[in-house]
Amino acid sequence: MPKEQKEPTRKAARENRPVEEAVETQSLLTSAALIGIGALIEPGLLAGMALGAGIVLVSKWFPNMVGDLARPIAKTAVKAGYAAVAATREVVAEVTEEVEDMMAEARAEYESDEHLN
Repeated sequence: MPKEQKEPTRKAARENRPVEEAVETQSLLTSAALIGIGALIEPGLLAGMALGAGIVLVSKWFPNMVGDLARPIAKTAVKAGYAAVAATREVVAEVTEEVEDMMAEARAEYESDEHLN
């Protein structure tokens, strides 16, 4: 993709970032207010609400962390799979060659024994 086409996208993303951050901040403040009201009404649920708030806060960064961690692991697994397939093909080719050689030797011996009788 040419560089000229990428720049407008990056610029648009930078211009929309403050709007997204404002909406995110408003959402977090609303969540905090609801948790505070819930804690006043039922203090016994405070631990569960705190856990929920933590999950909400972490959910923003969690997919990026998982993606950043999972991609290299998956890539390594795929590379190992390719290496295993290549090694298996090599072993199968060698075994096939050995079996074909044995069959040729057996056929030759069989035919030479037939001519002797």
